Order: sequence, then structure tokens, then C-alpha cells
Amino acid sequence: MRRPALAIAAALLSSSVHAETVAIGCPLVAQYSEDQVRYLLNEVRSVVGEQEAGRIYSKYVGLKSACRADYNAVRVVSVSPTLRDWLAQNGVDIKKFARGG
Repeated sequence: MRRPALAIAAALLSSSVHAETVAIGCPLVAQYSEDQVRYLLNEVRSVVGEQEAGRIYSKYVGLKSACRADYNAVRVVSVSPTLRDWLAQNGVDIKKFARGG
């Protein structure tokens, strides 16, 4: 449960210079509770810092809200190389959990 959930936090990260883009949809957002996302952000905070963690959370809240109105909502977001590498070291392939970007 923890590794897939890390993917949602990563995919919601704001853009970076050599970022990889992925599309995240409502089915992925629906799999995790707000508490799970907050827990994961605490994990990610050590890698990306407080400001980036806040942006991740804002993107999550925005997509979650959009999903209430339209279950087909999708957001294309960028994942920084730093976070992508950290996730890979933890066994998470974000492409597996996102709809490719």
C-alpha cells in the first residue's frame, strides 16, 4: 500500500527543469484517503522540502475536487528528477500508476 501511494504524491509534484510528465486521473486519487496522502507527504517532505510538499498537496486537493464534478478529470503534472529518483530507489515506477505523459 505504501509504495503505490508514494506514486500519487510524486505525480502531483510541480514542474522542474528536467521533469517527467505524467497524467493522473480520478481512479488513482480515489484509491487513497486524505490521511494516506498526508502521511506520504511527510515522507516526501524530506526529499523536496516544505514548499514543494505544499504544492503537491494543493495539486492533490485540486484534482480531488475536480473528480467530484467529473470522474474523468485528469491532470498532467511534472515529477522532478530528484523525486523520481527517490521513488525509483524505493521501488516505485510512477509510469505504472499514472497514465503516461
